[in-house]
Amino acid sequence: MTKLSKLNINEIERNGKWNDIDPEITGIATNSTRVEKGNIFLAKAGATKNSHGVLFSNQAIERGASLVITDSEGFKFALDKDLKPTIPFLLVRNIESTFDYLCQIFYPDKPKFVMGVTGTNGKTSVVNFSQQLIEKKNKSCVTIGTLGVGGVLSLRTDNTTPDQSFIARILQMAKLKGSDYALLEVSSHSIVQKRIKNLAFNVFCFTNLSQDHLDYHKDMETYFYAKLSILDMLRLDTKIIVNIDDEYGKIFLAKAKDKGFKIETIGFSDSADVKLRVTQGTSETQFIEIIRGKFFYAFQTRLIGAFQAINLGMALLTCEKFGFGFEDMVNFCNSLKPVPGRLEFVGKTKKGALVYIDFAHTPDALKHLLETLRELTKGELILVFGAGGDRDKDKRKPMGAIAYKYCDLIYVTDDNPRYEDAKSIRQQIIESCPIANEIEDRAEAITTAIQFAQLDDVVIIAGKGHEQLQIVGDNYFPFSDFEQASVAIELME
Repeated sequence: MTKLSKLNINEIERNGKWNDIDPEITGIATNSTRVEKGNIFLAKAGATKNSHGVLFSNQAIERGASLVITDSEGFKFALDKDLKPTIPFLLVRNIESTFDYLCQIFYPDKPKFVMGVTGTNGKTSVVNFSQQLIEKKNKSCVTIGTLGVGGVLSLRTDNTTPDQSFIARILQMAKLKGSDYALLEVSSHSIVQKRIKNLAFNVFCFTNLSQDHLDYHKDMETYFYAKLSILDMLRLDTKIIVNIDDEYGKIFLAKAKDKGFKIETIGFSDSADVKLRVTQGTSETQFIEIIRGKFFYAFQTRLIGAFQAINLGMALLTCEKFGFGFEDMVNFCNSLKPVPGRLEFVGKTKKGALVYIDFAHTPDALKHLLETLRELTKGELILVFGAGGDRDKDKRKPMGAIAYKYCDLIYVTDDNPRYEDAKSIRQQIIESCPIANEIEDRAEAITTAIQFAQLDDVVIIAGKGHEQLQIVGDNYFPFSDFEQASVAIELME
């Protein structure tokens, strides 16, 4: 806590009503829902001309903010929108540099070792496997991503990669709890919006790129260049790990080399620096071989799927870059647990069918998932899935076609329809998946699939994975694929 005057902010003007011209300041926030008493609410321009952080100034003040910092354009926006003139506004010339300055003042401490990972699929797994390996060495870490904030802290997040001030607060809290390791999933949105621009990453991973988020980026080229622009934010001494099997990974590698980064590649390709081989063991295990120069490592793991071998390999390399012995970490791989909602085994039915859930919600993720399970399935491969509303609509037909190619029995149901017509979403999928059964209610679809599955069949429920809610319009209903599937298995006659 410090007086506003002690912060030496380069202000150009004050407006509104100031009951206290030198209030005590406790921190800074850019998200009004995360404002705490005494915070500065910093209001930045939004992604469109009609959006701006000042629109949430009233909420920030009601939650206890001492004042609102914005620039002249932001204040004009506030006046145009008739916001309360009683709000204390402090105007600055450069909102971004002011934000960076205040973050450094209030949240200067961070873990010593920081890893970031970006890509369409695999981010959560790379982070989770890295966390498990680090904790095997009795070291603590903090994770930030799709599953929220984990490790030494447990917090909910609204985005895969939160806003800059919240990240800074999380890292400082983790450091104060004794953590020297931070692992972050870095979304394309956060790169474009520069939420991570001041983070000093020691290691950065690129997993892959496939169709997703085109509702935001509009086309694949823009989406990829959003990912690629991370190279302009990384320090040159950041060690980069790239999946060389991915076509976009090859371009990422070339661009990173041109900029002078030190890079290590991983994949099943013979050109990879770290080569992988997998052999399926059982429905719950697989064998992985890693060839690295003259060194050879082989082990069994409970992680299913070739794609998980790459994610695990990236986690091993991350730990090595952090100073842990590679071979030492390999010795822990047989005890690693699957990530919640990522090809997670739910159970075996009384008839002998295997049931899994997975977060796959993109064409590429669904394809890799079904390829893996097709090899595992002795009987029929049964899929339950849908697609989210108000998101990339162009991926629905490709996902239907992929389901049609690999599966014997398909149930198309609702995912998170949000504000879209749920039946229309289902029909878009079914257009390229003519054998599908349409069951609107997701619980009913899951129960039906499990009840009809026979000996040696595999049921996979895809799209929501770890999620605990189903979003329909303004309503958020408690819903867990894992829980629903578990109940269906238990209640089978």
